[in-house]
Amino acid sequence: MARLLLASLVCIAVWNPVLSRGRTLAAEPARPLGGNLVTRWGRDVPSDRVLPEYPRPQLQRPQWQNLNGLWDFAITPREPNPLLTKPEGQILVPFPVESHLSGVRRTVGPDQEVVYRRKFDVPAPWKSQRILLHFGAVDWQATVWVNGQHVGEHRGGYEPFTLDITTALQGRDSGHELVVLVWDPNDAGTQPRGKQQARPDGIWYTPVTGIWQTVWMEPVPADSIDRLEIVPRFDSAELQVRAIPRLALANSKPTLHVSANGGLWQASGPIDHPVVVDVKGFEPWSPAHPRLYDLVVELRDGDRTVDRVESYFGMRKISLGKDRNGMTRMLLNNEPLFQFGPLDQGWWPDGLYTAPSDAALKSDLEVTKQLGFNLVRKHVKVEPARWYYHCDTLGLVVWQDMPSGDANARWPWDGTENQRSPEASQQFERELSGLLTHRGSDTCIIAWVPFNEAWGQFETVRWTKFVEDRDPHRLVISASGGNDFGVGHIRDIHFYPQPEFPPAERHRASVLGEYGGLGLPLAGHTWQDQKNWGYRQFRSQEELQEVYLRYITALRPMVESHLSAAIYTQTSDVEIEVNGFLTYDREVLKLDAAKVHAAHQALYAPLRELPADDLTQASVIAHWRFEEGQPGELVPHDRGQPDGIAVRDESGHRNHLYAYAEGNAPRLTANVPGMQVPFRQMANRGALDDSKADPGITRDLYTDPGRSRTHMDMLNTFPFTEMTLELSFQPVGQGREQTLVGEDGQPTAAPEAPLQLGLRTDNHLEISVIDRGGTVRRIASRKPMGEGRWHHVVVTLDSQTLALWRNSGEGWQQEGTSPCPGGLVLFDGTWSVGRGFHAGKLARDAQAFVDEVRISTRSLRPDEWLWRKP
Repeated sequence: MARLLLASLVCIAVWNPVLSRGRTLAAEPARPLGGNLVTRWGRDVPSDRVLPEYPRPQLQRPQWQNLNGLWDFAITPREPNPLLTKPEGQILVPFPVESHLSGVRRTVGPDQEVVYRRKFDVPAPWKSQRILLHFGAVDWQATVWVNGQHVGEHRGGYEPFTLDITTALQGRDSGHELVVLVWDPNDAGTQPRGKQQARPDGIWYTPVTGIWQTVWMEPVPADSIDRLEIVPRFDSAELQVRAIPRLALANSKPTLHVSANGGLWQASGPIDHPVVVDVKGFEPWSPAHPRLYDLVVELRDGDRTVDRVESYFGMRKISLGKDRNGMTRMLLNNEPLFQFGPLDQGWWPDGLYTAPSDAALKSDLEVTKQLGFNLVRKHVKVEPARWYYHCDTLGLVVWQDMPSGDANARWPWDGTENQRSPEASQQFERELSGLLTHRGSDTCIIAWVPFNEAWGQFETVRWTKFVEDRDPHRLVISASGGNDFGVGHIRDIHFYPQPEFPPAERHRASVLGEYGGLGLPLAGHTWQDQKNWGYRQFRSQEELQEVYLRYITALRPMVESHLSAAIYTQTSDVEIEVNGFLTYDREVLKLDAAKVHAAHQALYAPLRELPADDLTQASVIAHWRFEEGQPGELVPHDRGQPDGIAVRDESGHRNHLYAYAEGNAPRLTANVPGMQVPFRQMANRGALDDSKADPGITRDLYTDPGRSRTHMDMLNTFPFTEMTLELSFQPVGQGREQTLVGEDGQPTAAPEAPLQLGLRTDNHLEISVIDRGGTVRRIASRKPMGEGRWHHVVVTLDSQTLALWRNSGEGWQQEGTSPCPGGLVLFDGTWSVGRGFHAGKLARDAQAFVDEVRISTRSLRPDEWLWRKP
């Protein structure tokens, strides 16, 4: 079993005698950074046993040498000759230069570099083999010399890299010298860097420079296995294993032999093809039952085993599917599983990016399980391989963020993104590819997140497809809480502090990617004594827990409706951000674990069958009913009152309507199309009276997300791949163009706005939209709309086809259809009721009574419409 082998590997690792034996590092920094918090694991880190565990759980060999420990270092101006640089002290590798545990604790910055230097020996039995030097991660650019020979370089702060140093070792039996030069531009550059910032504040933390994961060596044969790609095929009960070899000769054709579950499952095949193993009878891996199997992969030349590695795997499947109510959910092993867990930053007060020990690294995950979570979102950071191994063994699913970098786009504003330079784009691709390559076999990872919010967000559609193509076996959250382009498998919003949820979609699951952030600073456990920060501050643990549990209660109805997952911010406090379950030093758990665990179980309870109308309501993003106020009154119209809502959005998404001024404000009326709306048998006592027409003035209502504080799910920017628009109207003036409902703007060279529903001069009803490709699509009614009578209208879009429906009292009739591939054009125009937009300006003022305007994010069936047949 892989777990047993890992334990033994710690014992047989070869430790270099050059290291100072058993000394506990206690250096005083020249220019200290940050606070003085130290974890219990960081209080005694022996310099000859720094992170001694085997660093690569999914590709294990018995012989290896750990190079962590005390190295010489110097911080110099850029472009030094590192081979001649004199050391200025010692640093404890692999702790970042800025960290307490490094013993340096100094800022480096983009104008300086760090030179690392140490001696090492190679065990005599290794000398007939190739010697590989491994770096778990170095932030950001590393150039490496061995015995004065340049052996390689690497750019990228989060992925492992390997150098073959065999040639550089020749001519010496001992006393080899390793020199590493590191440069990190931090936030002065465009490279992925996560939450590092030169001037940390709020949610941005201390920069990290240099070697921050284990450095180690191993001997391998001339033909060896470089890495494995392991893919569980859950439905067919098969395991696909591909080995990427290092071959001494390009024409070498060894075979691959795969053995699993103690040899019960076996298969062989050529090295240049994946080997598929029959694993019938497997036990699925899940958070409740994290079953892992051992895996042995051998490279063979005939009957001779050339190389042998040990690994492990879990059989699980992640996909989208329908629940018992027909709502789209994230499925684990073909069953709905509500995923719930913390936002995990992975920062430490003493080691910053680097946990002080493997026990510390695992401890956060153990607390996560103790609290009753089944998910961790690894936030804009990539952890050492052992972190994912612990998630695999403990049973935690993981959403893995790509670390962010470069400039941020406007946010939140769906459909908006930045442009990056070709160099920055290429570096993003290299590091994203590295993430997918090196973490692609981890059982726990079930979703990739290319972008968080709008941090460095660019070419969203391209990178979403890139990830989907590279890894079709996992889900993609294209921009967690970011600017949505309607792509990927999941619609993800962020909302603080209380939980909210996005409207339901047919083809994507809905998740709450961040919420909470409830802050509680505890004296003696904070990074600084005052001015700590949280999305909402509390004074006691009791008060914090009361609100936390209240939010859990609020989540359950959202889960029953269609919410597929939620992420609470966050695992631990980080620097001045005090909204963790744990204090930054991991000494205090702020909540009662037993009570929180029990409360969480309600979120995982089986889903109940919901009334059909509740399912319909789940996809409503705006609903204007015109019920407030008295007939004859002007709608509220004071621009000086931020909360002066003219017509309230009844959907819960805060897409309210406003009036510009008294002269532009329509009135309310008791003239309604029916006293009861068939949908939910809602009483209907009011409508909008927009019947008066004055030359040169428009009477209309419009959305204003700034005034309504619509943080997410803004109607103005929502990327509609499907939609339903419903309204009822009674025309008063005819013989001219008028718009009843529309979206402002001119997204193409054509004069048309993104969407306009209204009357033509011949009194025929027309819907005009611009599709995702920029083509104008129109449908008109077959007959003119009679004056003095109410007409019910529905426009549906199912991502491919636009349709117009009308009921003028004689039953529902489909007026026509039009192709509309990809949905509506991505645009951020204001939505209005009572006027239109054409050729770049306001136009086509309506003269009609209007009632019950509802907009949904799905193409609704006729039995779901407001004015369906009773």
